[in-house]
Amino acid sequence: MFAFRRKTGRTERLIEKQRRRYYMKNNLLSLYATLRLARNPQATKYVFMIGDTQDNIAESERRLGRYPDPFRSSALEALWQSSYRPERYDLDELAKLPPHTLGGAYARHMQANDLRVDYYPEAAPRNRMQFLRQRMRQTHDIWHVLTGFGTDEFEEVGIQGFYAGQGVSSMAAFIAAGAFLKSVLRCRFPELHKHMDSFCEGYGAGKRAESLLAVKWEELWGESVESLRRRYRITPRVREAAPVQLRAVA
Repeated sequence: MFAFRRKTGRTERLIEKQRRRYYMKNNLLSLYATLRLARNPQATKYVFMIGDTQDNIAESERRLGRYPDPFRSSALEALWQSSYRPERYDLDELAKLPPHTLGGAYARHMQANDLRVDYYPEAAPRNRMQFLRQRMRQTHDIWHVLTGFGTDEFEEVGIQGFYAGQGVSSMAAFIAAGAFLKSVLRCRFPELHKHMDSFCEGYGAGKRAESLLAVKWEELWGESVESLRRRYRITPRVREAAPVQLRAVA
């Protein structure tokens, strides 16, 4: 019996060592992507890389019970179990809705910023965290409308802060770090403060809000943005005009 326990312990240590190597590989890829993103915030392929590599770690830790599992929510688990996919929608049709509705505001946001509904790549998710990441990408610009964060560089950092406040992603920390690093390396310290303020504002708003992860927004196009904000306790950002455009993702 003692020999069996010793062998089992040795196997567990080996598995944990291999797991840590796997985490190191993924974190190094995330760090590389962060550095590349600091050099060129427009290179969204590195945002995707950060999301994918951090999801690899999060799914492993979630299964071990060492990650704050968002799928403890029965509503989110139900989305995963049903392989939920929203029905396709047409921006021109949504734009016919009044501007105060979610659908109308979302369509105007997309058209004003020349954004495409099919911008984010989709693939069959292999696990829960990949499913959640894909869902967040599908609803990224809906969250823009609801939170009031715009699409300039600083407000994209703000919405990453909101994601972090919702407690769903370590990638938000990497994206914020990339923005902070860019400002530091270019000696643009007023920009650094603005990045930090935006992230903190988003983080606080995300913490105060109800969880938005399992909401089927595509079934709520006709509801007013203000009523949805009240329902989910979303404190909107008062936007400041900014010329720099950036695409960021969940």
